[in-house]
Amino acid sequence: MKKTIFTTVIATVIAITLAACSSSGAKQIVLRPATGETDTYTVGQRANIVGELDLTDATVESFDIVIEELVPGGSWTQFRKITASKGSSSVGFALVKQETGDFQYRAIISGEKYGPFTSAVLTVKYKAKN
Repeated sequence: MKKTIFTTVIATVIAITLAACSSSGAKQIVLRPATGETDTYTVGQRANIVGELDLTDATVESFDIVIEELVPGGSWTQFRKITASKGSSSVGFALVKQETGDFQYRAIISGEKYGPFTSAVLTVKYKAKN
């Protein structure tokens, strides 16, 4: 009985780990607000976004990182393109919005015969000036 429970727990941990490494929401790049910032800004304020990289399993030296924005109407469009190397641990970009709303971003990282891997979506909120 104990062996069956232990085996089930190990199988569950392995399944969760594999799911976390899938191409959707991949660990290769994770977007977040820069240190000391939140996800909410005032119209006209600069939002600094960091993409934390984990490229330990990469087989190539150079990568393209395409930052996409979800535009009204529901399609993803290229917002920025960044080049990084295997030794990089993070990349960054900034944005300034002049209108209120929730803006969604994701990153797609790829290299020759590597990826593409898509990050989880980051929502950046802009509110009106008081």
